[in-house]
Amino acid sequence: MHLESYEVFCTAVDYGSITKAAQRLHMTQSTASRHLQMLEDEYGGVLLERGPVRITLTALGSALYPYAADLISCHQRAKSELSQLAREGGEISVGATFSIGEYLLPNLLRKFRNSYPNVEIKVRVVNTSQVMEDLLHHRVDLGIVEGDVDAQSMVVTPWLTDELVLVCHPSHPFAKRASISLTDLASAPLLWREEGSGTRSVAEQALAQTGMLSRLPIAMELGSTQAIKSAIAAELG
Repeated sequence: MHLESYEVFCTAVDYGSITKAAQRLHMTQSTASRHLQMLEDEYGGVLLERGPVRITLTALGSALYPYAADLISCHQRAKSELSQLAREGGEISVGATFSIGEYLLPNLLRKFRNSYPNVEIKVRVVNTSQVMEDLLHHRVDLGIVEGDVDAQSMVVTPWLTDELVLVCHPSHPFAKRASISLTDLASAPLLWREEGSGTRSVAEQALAQTGMLSRLPIAMELGSTQAIKSAIAAELG
C-alpha cells in the first residue's frame, strides 16, 4: 500500500474532511477519494463515515489510524535523518534487484553522492525476493525492486514505470518480423529469469491472464538480465 494513501486517510481524519485533506495535500478531491477507496479495498471495509458536517472514523478506521500515523511518522523521521546525514555524514545500505542495479542504480548513486557527499553507500544487488527478505531482517535500509510486492509491514512508494520487451538474436526469425503474437512464443525456446525475480513475476502475471503461461517452452533460467543478453548473443534462445 502506498504511503500517500495513509497520508490522505490520516489528514482527512485530522481535518474532518476529505476536501480539506485534498487541499492540504495539494491534490484533487477525486484523487483523495481514490486513495481512501484503495485503503478500504485493502482492509476490507469502510474506514470513514461521511456525515453532513464532518467525517468520523468507523471501528475499522479507529483500529487502523494509529498504525497509519506511525507509518507516516516513521517516514518523516527517515527523511529528517537523511537530511542530517547529508550534513554530518554516515552510512546507508541499499538493496536493489539485478535489473535495477545493473542499469538504473549507477546514475542514481552518482546523483545521490553529489547531494550527500559525506554519506557512505553500501549496495547489495540480489533478486526481488531477497531484497524483501533483507528489508524484513534490517540488513538494508532501503530496497528498490520492480513489480508488485506484498509488504504489509513496509512503506512502499511507486518510483517509475517501465516496460518489458521481447529480445532475440539478429539471426532469429522473429528479428525480421514487424510484430509477434503470443501464440508465436509457444514455438520459441525462451530464456527466463530465476524464481524470485521481480521481472519474472511481472511477466508471469501478464501471461497468466492470457492463458499462455503454461504453454511457454522455457529453455533456460538465468540469474540476471545481463546473463540473458549474453545467452541471446550466443543464440541459446
